[in-house]
Amino acid sequence: MDATFGSKASGVLYALGGMSGGLTLYLDKGELTYEYNTLELWRTKIKANRAIPAGRNKIEVETVMSSPARAAPADIILRLNGEEVGRGTVKTTVPMLFTATETFDVGIDLGSPVSLDYADKAPFAFDGTIGEIHVRYSAPLSANDVNIAAPDSEGPIVEPARN
Repeated sequence: MDATFGSKASGVLYALGGMSGGLTLYLDKGELTYEYNTLELWRTKIKANRAIPAGRNKIEVETVMSSPARAAPADIILRLNGEEVGRGTVKTTVPMLFTATETFDVGIDLGSPVSLDYADKAPFAFDGTIGEIHVRYSAPLSANDVNIAAPDSEGPIVEPARN
């Protein structure tokens, strides 16, 4: 995402889903936060280690699944102008959809708010200008790419996909 930020920029950069489950990338007074809401069971927040400076910046969010298994953990990497500024792990991802009635929004969160942090400010419109946003899918993992054993188990928790 390429965007122009004011000093202490605030607002939703993008949001998918809603209060019952989703993910969002937002700023509050220049502080960048990614939140993954796992169906209201867990909320994982990953914050950038520094404020977003005023001016034009490029923000990237990389999601790396640990395996092709449903509900697998995912590592989230935040980058600012190509430099890593935050990293964390979502311990359980949602295997299919967050919800059939929520939205994918850019620059605002029009459905129910994904994050409780901005629920009282909803729809929490971004106060800067978004120039471009790109979503790119990488090659999916195969069962041969990982070998993760469940704790106290005798075998892998990842099964090969069945065609």
